Amino acid sequence: MDDPCFGRLPSYRRRLHGHQFTREALKMLFTAWPVAEGKAYFSALEVCDGVAIGKASPEDARLAFIAAADEAKVPYDVVPAAPVPL
Repeated sequence: MDDPCFGRLPSYRRRLHGHQFTREALKMLFTAWPVAEGKAYFSALEVCDGVAIGKASPEDARLAFIAAADEAKVPYDVVPAAPVPL
């Protein structure tokens, strides 16, 4: 998956943005993640869930998800964020 904010993640090939990505990331953490332990893993669960209720931003979720991927040794590519028109 290539996403200007979230990069390419394992087994995802479609473009997802913001809240849509955090829902998919949360689903991936619950159902397809190689480990169900670790500080970064639980932080990513909490932050991705927090986006839906306004307690975290999509950027917070991106950073937490990357930390969880690092912790679990899940490969990923980070794509630079595209400028957002004002």
